[in-house]
Amino acid sequence: MIHVNYVAAAVLFCIGLYAVLTRRNLLRMVMGLSLMESSTYLLLVSMAYRRGSTAPVLLDPPPGRTPSELAAGNVADPVLQNFCITAVVIGVAVTAVFLAVVVRIAQHHRTVDADDIRAMRG
Repeated sequence: MIHVNYVAAAVLFCIGLYAVLTRRNLLRMVMGLSLMESSTYLLLVSMAYRRGSTAPVLLDPPPGRTPSELAAGNVADPVLQNFCITAVVIGVAVTAVFLAVVVRIAQHHRTVDADDIRAMRG
């Protein structure tokens, strides 16, 4: 059975890839890269999900249950979620750098069209 989240991640990635490959506007290309990035976050979080699972870190277990008893059962994987949080922070910084480069190109060349910028090479 294919999960809806995996399909949604694939669709988001394809939309972002389409935007990067077909659009000549640099801002839309950055938005496409951001969509591709978001699809990987959705994929990572979806891979860490387990139906009916509990958190692996318990400060106060429920009455009558021990932490080792709970951790030995169906536990969600926190590593992929940690990777996702780290990737979000890095992705925001990379997107900010991309947008700063696009702004500088727009100031210098007075356009954000990739074909016009490429034609100005001389």
